[in-house]
Amino acid sequence: MRIKISIRSLFCVAVMASACFTINAQEKSNLNKYAAQLKDKDPEVRRSAIEEIGKIDNPAAVDLLIPLIEDPDQNVRADAALALGEAGSAKAVDPLIKLLKSKQARDRRSASLALGMLGGDQAREALIATLESPLNEDRESAVAALGNMGDPKAFDAIIRMLRDTHTFVRSSATVALGRLGDKRAVDPLIGMLSDPDPTVRTGASLSLGELGDKRAVDSLEKLLSTEKNENVKQQAELAIKQLRNSLPNRTKEEHR
Repeated sequence: MRIKISIRSLFCVAVMASACFTINAQEKSNLNKYAAQLKDKDPEVRRSAIEEIGKIDNPAAVDLLIPLIEDPDQNVRADAALALGEAGSAKAVDPLIKLLKSKQARDRRSASLALGMLGGDQAREALIATLESPLNEDRESAVAALGNMGDPKAFDAIIRMLRDTHTFVRSSATVALGRLGDKRAVDPLIGMLSDPDPTVRTGASLSLGELGDKRAVDSLEKLLSTEKNENVKQQAELAIKQLRNSLPNRTKEEHR
């Protein structure tokens, strides 16, 4: 079988190849320019370069960013960590886990957020281990990152954090469960509607609305009948509306 290839087709292929070469050459030129800026004494110049490098979808960009999480400037380290999370490269996991053990709270928070963006078994297990930290802010960052990750294997670890002694950790856990989308969380979240802190009750109401399980309607209505906090009431009302809109017509009538 003979295949006929027109001159026009060959020309189109050549044009596309030339365009790709031009783009790659431009990326390389930009990366070289930003690499030089990463060595600038001014941390704001380095931060600006990180922002631009983060826009380039190229493995070489990740290689430039990884050393920056050891930069002497805290803002630079934070920007680099988040840029690595957004880049989605598995190469960044080990360096970010190392940053997770920094003495600086902001470093640890940035590392948690970035690992939550990256996902994967190694990142998940590092974040779950962080839930054992004696520091409230570390546990809060880790549970929030696990929720952002959306990994169902983190469900049991997040559920445990509903019993944490710190308000913000419990609140972050309620929100994280909604992001996971696992309806096994409905009953535990209903239980959190009676938490003494309004931020926790707000988070539980939010997630119950997102999970879309009709079992929560009666509990949310009961909460509304006694709740004094306006933020909680607004979120509970919104959740009830979401749940009713997701129910079949017959079931909606039963809950009116």
